[in-house]
Amino acid sequence: MISRKTGTMVLAGAVLMVTGVIVTSMLLATKPSIIQINDRTFKILELPYTYTKNDAYVLVIGSAVGGMMLSYIFTTLLAAGKSEVKDMITTEKPVEIQVSHTDIAASADVKEESLLIEAVLTALEGDEKKLVKEIADHGGEMLQNELVLSLNFSKAKVSRMLTDLEKRGLVLKKQYGLTNKVALAGKLRGENNEK
Repeated sequence: MISRKTGTMVLAGAVLMVTGVIVTSMLLATKPSIIQINDRTFKILELPYTYTKNDAYVLVIGSAVGGMMLSYIFTTLLAAGKSEVKDMITTEKPVEIQVSHTDIAASADVKEESLLIEAVLTALEGDEKKLVKEIADHGGEMLQNELVLSLNFSKAKVSRMLTDLEKRGLVLKKQYGLTNKVALAGKLRGENNEK
């Protein structure tokens, strides 16, 4: 079944179309022409079209009704669009909070996290290994300028290594004032990244 709002929109559209056709056909009426024949020659005279008083009334009323229907349709569509946008803004997905209630689960997570970090450290070599170990020793995150100071590497070297590790998905960098905050990827820190 069609709702009342939809029905009025369809009716307004139909009235707009009918008035548009009537007004357009009256405005595009052809000019009357007269053919004059004089001694083997002929002349076609086009007379200017004059609107009668009734034609003028029909044009004015038709234009007014068409304008009202058009404004009704636009305001209805605009109001519907605003309400849809408002619904999209106010609709939020519920926040899920997962809490482990036992100390056994917490200790298992810590063991799993340390095993994963150890596996990554064995896969890395040299300065990258030192860098990841330093971040892991500081709770999984630290500032990039602190890394430069603690490892005694140049800023460019630390930046290159972090970019390389970030491309491999081991480290995350976020702007933090004039430096970057560097953190181990969520998997290495024991976070569940479920989306």
